[in-house]
Amino acid sequence: MGGSKSKAIKKHAKVAFADSELDILEVYFELLKCHDSLNGYLTQKSMVPEFPENPDFSIKLYNWMRERCKNQQIDYTNFVITLELLLKEQQEYYLSDYKFRVLEKFELFALISLGCLENEKEAINRFQVSYSQGSTVIKELLNVYYFNKEVTNSQRNDLAARSVANSIFDQKASLPFNQFIGLAKQQLIYANKMCKQYFTKKFIDPHFKYGIPALTSSSFILNDQILALLQMSSPDFNRIKQLDLKFSSSVGYDDLEHITEIIIESQQPLLFIFRNREDETQNDTFQQQVFGAYISIDQTIETHFVRKQQKDPMGILYNPNDLVSLYFGDEKSFLFSLLPKFQLFMSTFDIKSKQCFGYINSRAFNLKVPQPYGLGFGGDGKGNFRIWIDENLKGNATNRINNSCDQTYEMGYILEPHIEFLNLTSIEIWGAIFEEKETRPSNPTKFRS
Repeated sequence: MGGSKSKAIKKHAKVAFADSELDILEVYFELLKCHDSLNGYLTQKSMVPEFPENPDFSIKLYNWMRERCKNQQIDYTNFVITLELLLKEQQEYYLSDYKFRVLEKFELFALISLGCLENEKEAINRFQVSYSQGSTVIKELLNVYYFNKEVTNSQRNDLAARSVANSIFDQKASLPFNQFIGLAKQQLIYANKMCKQYFTKKFIDPHFKYGIPALTSSSFILNDQILALLQMSSPDFNRIKQLDLKFSSSVGYDDLEHITEIIIESQQPLLFIFRNREDETQNDTFQQQVFGAYISIDQTIETHFVRKQQKDPMGILYNPNDLVSLYFGDEKSFLFSLLPKFQLFMSTFDIKSKQCFGYINSRAFNLKVPQPYGLGFGGDGKGNFRIWIDENLKGNATNRINNSCDQTYEMGYILEPHIEFLNLTSIEIWGAIFEEKETRPSNPTKFRS
């Protein structure tokens, strides 16, 4: 270890950082001083250039670090002491000695984002988080995926954070800090992991890789914040490297035919996104509803009758006389709402689950079965779907949301409680490509009547 400042720290105290990490931190500290310093101490301006994705957060981080310092000045020693809280696990702490050191990384991130400088656990828990403050915490958390890229502030970029805040606060003006954190972690299950990765990449390992899925085409619905939101919330979505646009439409009469072909031929999970408008007078983006389904597809297990036929036209691996199932997908599937509230409805794993993840039936299948023609998600397997899109998508009064009966996914309102019938204005379908292995190309052969 070559840094004299790092040697001085190790000479007088045990530290949680390895020698190589201390060397990196010492170089990083000198870089921050080059941006701006006062008598060898860091200033607010020292941090800002290193946080283009979160400039306001960098100032709050400086204030938080400064408050942790005994002399209210950030020299190299104090820099290392405070970063120990952000970068190391609780059992590794040596230098930090604060009563709130047991807080998880997302809690620390939120305290910084909120500008809360309290040191006592009880005072922190009593700290009131307003709706506006909570939205800012979520927005700055989602911005970490931009790492070292400037984020353009816009209403569209705020939608994802607002949708999470709408779900957390549920029309309340404010919440106690611990309640806010608990509800946020229910929605964003990877928040702690993401904060740890963000601080690690920022201060220790700039080559550490994380990111959101790349889109093969532009989207009228998806943006980086929404992708970050989905990735921070779902185990399966967390592994996606790329989303390949399969279908995009402003809703037409023959859309189901194209959607059917995509579902039957796909060898990869599919992300369905729907935009709904209660009436044609709603032009405000915030008044529109966006919801959808992520249907995981296991290539080794087929349940849909026509997909089985595609793979095994001779009927060797299955009995053509079996009961016809028109359901597809597996237990990694989930439903979600993006606007106006962000919510995930995971598949249930109890013995009562009907496993009706996704459903597709078309007249082109030419199956003599008394089952409806259309696209469905969830339900009880008896024709009662959680989401139902009729074969005639455009202007069809039978397109609906059923919030009262689902034995496949977790219960809850996908849209507002009063909404039952759907007036879809756009649909997008994306194929998910995972990083760890190549996805086999789709079978070019169309299903035949």
